[in-house]
Amino acid sequence: MLYFDGFVKYIIAICNPASGTHCDLKLEDLQLAFQVYSASVTTTQTTIEGDVRFDSECNLICVSGGDGALRLVVRAAAEKNVQTPICVYPAGTVNLIAREIGYPSQPDLFASQVMAGLIKGQSARLYAPVVTYDDQAFVACLSAGPDGLAVAEHSPSLKKRLGGTAYAIAALKLLFGWPQFRFELEMEKAEGSKNTVFCEAFYIAKGQHYAGNWTLAPEAHLGADKFYLLALETAKRRHFLRFTLQIAMGHDPANLPFVTKVAARSLVVKSCSPDQAQQAFQIDGDALLHAVKSIKITKNTIRYCLPIKD
Repeated sequence: MLYFDGFVKYIIAICNPASGTHCDLKLEDLQLAFQVYSASVTTTQTTIEGDVRFDSECNLICVSGGDGALRLVVRAAAEKNVQTPICVYPAGTVNLIAREIGYPSQPDLFASQVMAGLIKGQSARLYAPVVTYDDQAFVACLSAGPDGLAVAEHSPSLKKRLGGTAYAIAALKLLFGWPQFRFELEMEKAEGSKNTVFCEAFYIAKGQHYAGNWTLAPEAHLGADKFYLLALETAKRRHFLRFTLQIAMGHDPANLPFVTKVAARSLVVKSCSPDQAQQAFQIDGDALLHAVKSIKITKNTIRYCLPIKD
């Protein structure tokens, strides 16, 4: 048992009620788990518009949900310059950030490790530079191309029943009417030089994981002040299947001859075609029904409270 010696413990737990995996019982279990450590917990929700309210007096912000819910909180925290540590209880369909940081999914264990990290202070913090698309924060990944279209066309009801498998089913349907896109990307590399790339699909990796336990760029890390661009020069069926198989086998997709990987700090989408390419973008596993114009690393940072094991 942890002893706090008068440590002020006020936690605000935020969930997204619109999430397909939202469960009031999970949130109640999480609240009870924190209360074991004499923590005062207030629960709140994001709004339909994605608005998030913060209490300046709280010691910790706990996001109960997946990467979509976390994105809303990070976006609001960056806009309001909130410096309160954040933790993520993995209650979503796919939990890329929680997976990378190592948050457990059992409420009791989660509360124990997070409270230990909260007490430990700065040595148990991960400072993550905020990456944005068109000046709006996202947390893990962004992509444009066939898999982005699959995210846009997946069935929400299947997602609720089958989880991430719903995306795979939507991707299989695309095989019968394979889309082809064309993008022109102008980037500033991490070392400062600029370059232009033409491709038929591209991925942005800010974190270590993509679509579950897959990895697009082994070098990617939440704490880095850069992201990794993976551009597929061609993305016909056979190329996309090779790309997917390479990732599924745990190999670096940049080893494929038609894939270019670049560490970058900013990127501008100069053009995308055809017109329906605006439906080919996804962020953190959610469809984005308009074309992205710019992506960049900002000066804002999010402080994640790291879990500390006994």
